[in-house]
This record gives sequence, C-alpha cells and structure tokens, in this order.
Amino acid sequence: MVCSAIAAAQSTLDDIRTRGVLRYAIDPSGGAPFAMPTVEEPDVLTGFEVELMQLIGAELGVRVEPITGDWLALVDLLKSERADLAINGFEVTEERALEVDFSAPYYVYDQQPTIRSSDRARFPDFASTRGNSSGTSVFVPVATLNGAASVDVLLEFGWPRERIQEYDDGLLPYTELKAKRVDLVVQDSIVAAYYAGSDAELLNLAPLGKQGHYAALFRKGDNTLREAFDQALARLKASGELAALYRRWKIWTQDQASIGIVDRAEIVGNTETTANADGAAASRAFSWPAVFWALAKACVNTIVLTVVAMPLAVALGVVLAIAMRSQFRRIAWPARVYVAVVRGTPLLVQLYLVYYSLPALGLWLAGHVPSLDAIVNIQSALTWPAFLVAIVVLAGNYGAYEAEVQRAGLDAVPGGQRRAALALGLSHRASLWRIELPQGFRTVLPATINDLNSMIKDSSLVSLIAVPELMQVALGIGKATLMVPAVLVAAAAYYLVLSLAADVFARRLARARGLRDSTGRFAHLERATR
Repeated sequence: MVCSAIAAAQSTLDDIRTRGVLRYAIDPSGGAPFAMPTVEEPDVLTGFEVELMQLIGAELGVRVEPITGDWLALVDLLKSERADLAINGFEVTEERALEVDFSAPYYVYDQQPTIRSSDRARFPDFASTRGNSSGTSVFVPVATLNGAASVDVLLEFGWPRERIQEYDDGLLPYTELKAKRVDLVVQDSIVAAYYAGSDAELLNLAPLGKQGHYAALFRKGDNTLREAFDQALARLKASGELAALYRRWKIWTQDQASIGIVDRAEIVGNTETTANADGAAASRAFSWPAVFWALAKACVNTIVLTVVAMPLAVALGVVLAIAMRSQFRRIAWPARVYVAVVRGTPLLVQLYLVYYSLPALGLWLAGHVPSLDAIVNIQSALTWPAFLVAIVVLAGNYGAYEAEVQRAGLDAVPGGQRRAALALGLSHRASLWRIELPQGFRTVLPATINDLNSMIKDSSLVSLIAVPELMQVALGIGKATLMVPAVLVAAAAYYLVLSLAADVFARRLARARGLRDSTGRFAHLERATR
C-alpha cells in the first residue's frame, strides 16, 4: 500500500509536467477576494488566490488551469482527480486533515465580528453580543459561512447551535445582517474587510484573536506534488512577491510574517491596486453595459444546453413511453423503474452523483478490477467533462417526464386508428411510427413546450458543477461587485427573454403542425399553456 501511494504521488507530478498544466479546484461564485470572474470577461478569473496560483505555476514551469465548482464540493473535485489540488480559503482544521493533506500555510487570518453601524451603542464590543449563565442577556442570532472555522469559534464562545445561521457563500451573512435577520456576523478577517470594510451600514469590531491559516489541499499521500508546491511557495515568501501580492489586494497584515512571508519595500513600492482589490473599488468598477454583455455571452451556454438536451429528452421520452406500454414485463418494468427513480429524485442530486461519483467509481474499479482497467482506462472513461454531464443529466431527467407526456399522447390516440392501420396491411411498427406517434405528438405538443420552458430555467442548476451558464456568471459578478440583487434581476430578464422566445418557437411549430382553429389562432395550444 505504501509503495502504491508513493507511485501515485510521483505519477501526479509527472502527469502535470507531461501535460504542462496544473489544475486547481476553486469556486469563483463563492466570493471575493479569493476568486471571482471579471466583469468584462466572465470566463477569466481574478482574485488573490488566482494570482497566487499563477505565481506557483511560474515557479513550477507549468501553466495553471482553474477547475471551478461549488465550494462545498471542491474536495470531491480533488478526490475524483478532476483537479490536482484545491485552493479557496480553506482553513487548516482537524476535520479536514482526516480527508486531505495540507500545504504549508500561505495566509494568516483572524476571526472578525461585524455588526450594523446603527448598533454601535447597543453592541460596543463582541462581549456585549454574548449571553451569560444568569440569563440577563442572550446570545444574539449570528450568521457565518457554512463549514468554516468560525462555526467552531462561535460554539467555543458558548453560542447555541440554533442561534447560528450558516450560508453557502461569504456575502450572504452580511446581506442578512443588513436585512436585520441577524445581529452579528463572524467570518474570517479577510472576508470581513472585503465585504464590510467599505460598507457604511456595517462596522467591523476588533478581531477575536482566534488566528488560523489558509492552505492548499492535496489528496492523501500525494506528497511529491505537495512538497513541490511548498518549495515554490517558500520561494515566493522569501522573494517578497507574496507580500507584494497581498498588498496589491489590500489584505496584507503584519501577522503574515509569522509564516515566513518577507515584506520587501522595493517590490511593494512598485505595485498597483487592482480594480477589484476592495469592495469600494469593485463597486466603482461596476458597469451595466459590461454586465449585460457578460450575461449575454453566458446565455449562449444556456441556449446550447437547452437546444441539445431537449431533443434528446423528447427522444428518450418516446422510447421510454413505448417501452412502458409494452406487453413484455422485461421491457416495461425497467422503463417504469427508471421513470419512477428519476422523477422521484432531485435534479441537483443527479448532477452531483454523475459529476462526482462516476470518477470515484472509476477509481474504485481501477483498483479492484485490474483486468478491466488493462483494457480501458476506466477512471478516465467515467470522468466526463462538466458540459457533457450537464447535457446527459438534463436530458435523462427531462426524458423521464417526457415519457409520461408521450405515453399520455399515445393513449389519447383512439384505438380504432391502430386497428384500421393493421387492417390496411401496415405492420405494428409502421402503425406506431406513421399513425399513432404523429397524432400523439399533436396532443402533447403544449406539454412538451412547457417542459422546454422549464428546462431553460432548470439549466441554472448546472452552475453547481462549474458549467459557466447564466446563473453562475450572474452570481460571480454580483458577489464580486457587491451588486447581487441587481445582477440577478438582469439575469432573470434574460431568462424571461429566453422563455418568450421558446413560446414564439411553440407557436411557429404549432402552425407547421396545423394546430389552429377556424379563426386562425392557435387556441388549442394557448389554452393548454395558459
């Protein structure tokens, strides 16, 4: 086992050098200043960790490539070997150490409490937000990031679990604080400085003195790659380049010296602050024309997903509908089980299972069935690109719903039509394809168009597996510029336009199929979709 782990670790570094690319898992929609899409080019990421990885890649002599995904699933990206390492403000904790190996620390943070500026007199310090054993005061409701070290810190200070509200990204706790749903936010100091430091409605209290470290994550036993990363990081610390990077992003603190980061004045004096280096600068950089253009480009992926997945879903639905109507149980029952399972489980769960579990299954098969792995690289065969996973899962999910729609259409065709076709000498297959299906399609067209509209909107879920469609780009830009509500309204307008375009397509298709009444209007279609 030890020899195989060493060989695997060495092969990872060898593979990186062979392909010339180091892949790192990161969540650009999770929040700044770690990683975020640029407004002008949403496919291009910025952030201090993005720049840090570029420096690491230069030290190692390879190009770096971000593999984006939801923050809570970045470890799964790492374990499934879609990425070589993960870096996204991961705190060094004992719980994570059970699953992954940590690099040397690259940043020192503290826990920072934040209140509303209007509550300055009510909460002059952090102690005033806490309850006591006598019951004369209570613990105020507090918000923080899901899975962060701040949760453990709050529990250590005595907060009841039910008074702690956890959210999936760094901006939402401050949104809840401004909306007065909570009275306190506790997050890492770097997050508090970005989101609350320049907001007149919020006030950062003194740090709690609960320092911790950020580190990159590696698969267990991947020591060769981790050591190469640490050596590159050590050179950046000693040269002053890392300190210059932190000053450029306005996240430098004197505590960074405790992990060996050298601050060289000759480098610091030659740095410029980027447009997204703090919340105020990000807000000033906000440009509606650039945002609309970025969202329009993201719409292309949404359209492609729908245009490819929906015909596949309809075709799958027809096949399943025919199978479910079969008199042979060995044909009918598998189709019925598929429809029941797919319709009975959430689309989001299906996306996660296919995207993250298939590569893990491939790794397991490669280790336990070596004869199969000798024929085909089973792990690579089961590691599908995110866009392909999105198409397959959307088509498979909607195919189950279309199966019931198409079956209803076939059942609606009078039985006399089939008997007449058979009497005229047509085969059962010819009757199905030339008589029953065309008539059934006329009946179910409104329901199919309704599914098309639903797929346009449900495609937003694929953003959670790193497909850069409309919703992912909108969230990333909104959080980076502190304009989430406004950008989401703009994204909703794009979804509305796409839905209306689908309606226009439905009317034209109805006209082509002759679905009109004596007045020339498509009354049958309009009543069904109303």
